Amino acid sequence: MKILLFLLLTTTLSASVYLEKPADFNPKAEIVGCCYLHYQDKILLLHRQDFKAEGNRWGIPGGKLNKGEPLIEAIIREVLEETGYHLEREKIHHIGKLYIKVPNFDFEYHMIQYQVPIEHPGDVKINFKEHKGFTLVTPKDALKMDLITDEDLCIEICFGLDRLRK
Repeated sequence: MKILLFLLLTTTLSASVYLEKPADFNPKAEIVGCCYLHYQDKILLLHRQDFKAEGNRWGIPGGKLNKGEPLIEAIIREVLEETGYHLEREKIHHIGKLYIKVPNFDFEYHMIQYQVPIEHPGDVKINFKEHKGFTLVTPKDALKMDLITDEDLCIEICFGLDRLRK
């Protein structure tokens, strides 16, 4: 079993992230780190509302799968709810899955990329119940931001960055 990273957050919440399912893994949720939506060399990040879990932090569109919901349907639903974009299912690419353990809560995290660039980034329609804004940044610059738990590791994996060893 290979542990990738042990994160300590400012809230003292710790997360262990695995490429392979740990023997003691008991998932309580399946999460879609819905989508790396891109425009030119930048990715779309959403700024979470203060009152939400991990409030005032940045992350890609995503959320929990509903019970029995197919992964692709969850991705399409979450991206539409959070950005207003309609995704075409055949252009959705599943990058991989991580197994994440935080105290009293294990979850599977699916990393997804949408293969078509955003045509009009100004067309993003934020759901203000969940987010307070958005930005487009390079993956490297995203790593300098206050990201939600495990988002930095996912960006590093998806975009071949190796910030941790430098």
